[in-house]
Amino acid sequence: MASPADDTALIKLLEALQQIITGDQLIVWAKQDLQSILPHGAFICGMGRVHSTGVAPVKMFAFNFPVDYLRELKQPGGLISSPVIRKWLASGEAQLLDIEGQSTSKMDPAWLLYFKASGLQNIAAHGAYDLSRQYASYFSFHQIPRPLGDGHRRLLNILVPHMHAALLRILHKIKADARAIRTDKTLTARELEVLTWVCDGKTSAEIAAILGIARSTVRNQIQSTLVKLRVNTRSQAVAKAIKKGLVVNRQPDSQFSVF
Repeated sequence: MASPADDTALIKLLEALQQIITGDQLIVWAKQDLQSILPHGAFICGMGRVHSTGVAPVKMFAFNFPVDYLRELKQPGGLISSPVIRKWLASGEAQLLDIEGQSTSKMDPAWLLYFKASGLQNIAAHGAYDLSRQYASYFSFHQIPRPLGDGHRRLLNILVPHMHAALLRILHKIKADARAIRTDKTLTARELEVLTWVCDGKTSAEIAAILGIARSTVRNQIQSTLVKLRVNTRSQAVAKAIKKGLVVNRQPDSQFSVF
């Protein structure tokens, strides 16, 4: 891992981070730019409402992160929790977990089993609260080359406040874009349904068969959607719908929706 004393590399990273306004941009930054100073193989972050035993997620972004393992972290009531998250909630300090280099005798055996099976190997994680301390961001890096140590803690202490600010910008933009759609020309429930299938690559004939409606109705719904989104083609509609959060981007290594 590069030393935090490498001011030039760190400053460039933070400058690039300041330009980020979308979840996809944040993923690219973590997946590519950040590797020079914090090598890692998997990443997940998000914003959620804080509870004593976990976090109720509002929005999450990730790459190379196993969804099955994340489902195992989901508690009754929708909270996401793990021993590492709970330790961070209790202390507010950067957390490091190296399964090979630390004793695991005091860890929850069930969670430890899921964690080992996930292939995530180890964790360097930290977060930040908003001013109300009712919501917090959380950033977790995995598959980091061993050994983990104080250099990782110092780096997280520097990076996370800036990543927290970037995540707030992303969420603000998502909400602003959604408001713009609602206050402009709102898509109907049927238009959104058809648009979702368009985003899945279905043809008008296939959508008509799936929904049990006439092909001409599908074409009319699509044309109305193009007008409301102010685009000219289906591909433009798909791109704008994903960007504005009207539909979930189902491509791998991108975004998780609310669980």
